[in-house]
Amino acid sequence: MANCPKCGNKEAAPTKIYTVIVEPAKGERGMTERRVGMYTCSKCGTKFPTVVSRQHYLIVAAEQLNTMEEELKTVKKDNEDLKSKVQTISKEHDELQSSFDKSRKEGEIKELESKFKELESYVKYLRKEKGELEQKASKLR
Repeated sequence: MANCPKCGNKEAAPTKIYTVIVEPAKGERGMTERRVGMYTCSKCGTKFPTVVSRQHYLIVAAEQLNTMEEELKTVKKDNEDLKSKVQTISKEHDELQSSFDKSRKEGEIKELESKFKELESYVKYLRKEKGELEQKASKLR
């Protein structure tokens, strides 16, 4: 939104838009394209211009442009190769993770089974002791 320079009223839309190419100042590189909007104040009727947008362009030699395009193609190809490698590594990671989880679960199962066997043998021992103690107690009565 542009403000009127006389009364400060805000105008929403320009009445017309022009495109202007600005030559570079001394020491600057490239050219600037400016879109200038012409506004008319609805309050006081003043016509005033305001820059709506700017776009900066650099002028590059054809050889340099070709070199940059070739480098861009190389970078894009390398990027695709890296993406495929990352996908492969990600798949391998998932497979290794599932294999690790499976191995860990199997190890936990074996550990629990051995504890179960130990507890069974201990329960068997305690039952045997109980039976012997009951026999001794019945003889003492």
